[in-house]
Amino acid sequence: MTLKVTLCDDSKMARKQLLRTLPDDWDAEVHQAEHGEQALTCVREGRAEILFLDLNMPVKDGYETLQAIKDEQLETLVIVVSGDIQPEAQKRVQSLGAMAFVKKPMKAEDVQTLLQQFGLYQPAGGQLKVADQQTQAPSNPLDVYREVSNVAMGQAGDHLARVLDTFIELPVPNVNFIAPSELHMAIESIDAKQQVAAVSQGFSGSGILGEALTLFNEAAIDDIGQLLGAKLGESGSVKQQRIESLMDVASILSSACLNGLGQQLHVEFAASQPVLLGENQSMQELLQYGEQRWQKILAIEIGYQLPEHKLAFDLLLLFPADAVKILDQQLAHWLQSEKDDR
Repeated sequence: MTLKVTLCDDSKMARKQLLRTLPDDWDAEVHQAEHGEQALTCVREGRAEILFLDLNMPVKDGYETLQAIKDEQLETLVIVVSGDIQPEAQKRVQSLGAMAFVKKPMKAEDVQTLLQQFGLYQPAGGQLKVADQQTQAPSNPLDVYREVSNVAMGQAGDHLARVLDTFIELPVPNVNFIAPSELHMAIESIDAKQQVAAVSQGFSGSGILGEALTLFNEAAIDDIGQLLGAKLGESGSVKQQRIESLMDVASILSSACLNGLGQQLHVEFAASQPVLLGENQSMQELLQYGEQRWQKILAIEIGYQLPEHKLAFDLLLLFPADAVKILDQQLAHWLQSEKDDR
């Protein structure tokens, strides 16, 4: 009997990559959803006996979708596929009824093993059918960058969560090609009137030059220091302790995120020492700083939130036009292994 399967992810590229991992001889009919609301519709209409579910999505995320499935007692087997690899994230989805958790990017052999483990697939048992062909359209370059960033973001979030011993809430990365005058679009979650501190790190690899900015609002600075175990006032000045805390968090985030990007792009990035651009600088001053050094840029914004501590800060990766050309080449090579048709 043909199984009804739904792939739910806001990224077209992610759905395409996931589709590639499914066995060609699996007796299944595949449907697609771009967010949790669409996935729930598929479940209610009987098009998702098995649901592959992402966590970080707009409209309704994976956690909310799992909660709705639980509350409505809907019948579906859920396999979470996410770049958020924090142990706490895995515990949460399991408590909400997920059958399994698999980190992005998935491998075909891992998917086959998992499906066989749960008795959902037998080799040479049928033929995989795709109910719609939307994955055949060329991927939007921004969608490709967004998904690559999503995986890197998850690795950085997991690293920081372990250091701070807390759960970190991850967003959908905000990715745009912008002019310096439009830099505020990439950091729209930050009030332009809010006072911030910013740590900058230049990075390079395989001819790619870029800059990482970690932005902290004023309210978060002291709390971050406490989370890192800094005892303000006991050794050194309060100001020095604050600076060290900012540097530590910025280095953890940027290094882990660049490492995650590098693994996918086959690029080894090296970062410079972090530099504090300033405390109590307005966002407008930081925007003017960017306008002096950049032309058109690729901006990747990732907003990290620590709900247990009511903290939030942003990591902004900036790539100038010359670097984007090399990134495009690396991504084109990375995507060559995709199957042409299903």
